[in-house]
Amino acid sequence: MATVHKATIDLFDQIYPLLEYFNIRGMNRDKWFQLLSTRRSSRHDHFGYVLMDEEKAVGFLGAMFYERIIGGREEPLCNLFCWYVLEEYRSSKESLLLLLAVLKHRNTTITSLTSSAKALMIYERFQFTPLETKIRIFFLLPVVPLPSTVDFISDPRVIESRLNPQEKKLFQVHRFPACHHLLLVSQSNGEDYCYLVYNCLRKKGLHFTQICYISDRELFERAFARLQWFFFRHNRTLLTVIDKRLAGTSGPGPGLDYTLRYPRLFRSVGLQPEQIDNLYTELLFLEAV
Repeated sequence: MATVHKATIDLFDQIYPLLEYFNIRGMNRDKWFQLLSTRRSSRHDHFGYVLMDEEKAVGFLGAMFYERIIGGREEPLCNLFCWYVLEEYRSSKESLLLLLAVLKHRNTTITSLTSSAKALMIYERFQFTPLETKIRIFFLLPVVPLPSTVDFISDPRVIESRLNPQEKKLFQVHRFPACHHLLLVSQSNGEDYCYLVYNCLRKKGLHFTQICYISDRELFERAFARLQWFFFRHNRTLLTVIDKRLAGTSGPGPGLDYTLRYPRLFRSVGLQPEQIDNLYTELLFLEAV
């Protein structure tokens, strides 16, 4: 009978063959090790759960544990990724043990942003609800923006020196090749800034910039027209994509809504969707061009 264990880095050699199943572009053994060995939580020292049949790993559910200050208090969160069980173990209840191990963390907000159709049905049975159903797509407008009132800083050393302690921690744990960082600084008040975390993707022949974290929406909206031109010059992207809950009700400019094939999901006892961004998730770590 297979049993569930915490996925710790000493089990990496057994777990890695299961990760190869996903064939994620840009990820190799060394990058997986770097990603999974980086500790992001002060409470947990593992990166998910592994189903073991004696010495063989037959299933894995990635769980990225972390804590954030939300609404003035520290909230525990966990993002699920890369759920895979060998076919001969899927028909038994043993495969569900991986999810049940995560759900034992009752006060933790749990997200799953890239569920498959089968995983979606299972999550819904365990009271996961939609976190996001749409993304907002913004096209580079062929007009010259008004004179800028915001400076753009992309030098990582300067960005880190300007961030507050909470955001400096976000910066430090997102120093991976797929993650890009940008600071928008008000020219009228150098203390006012908007910190962005984003990456660049290519899907179905389209190359676009995906923004996963926005620290100051008002400043972001004010600078958005010039920001798109910055992305065009530096990333060669004509499209900017943001989850609709992060873009705001009207968004920073004219764009189109695109309904996700499968909704992003979450389960929480206290947080609302608009309080949860896309940091600490596979959207940033695992989908580099």
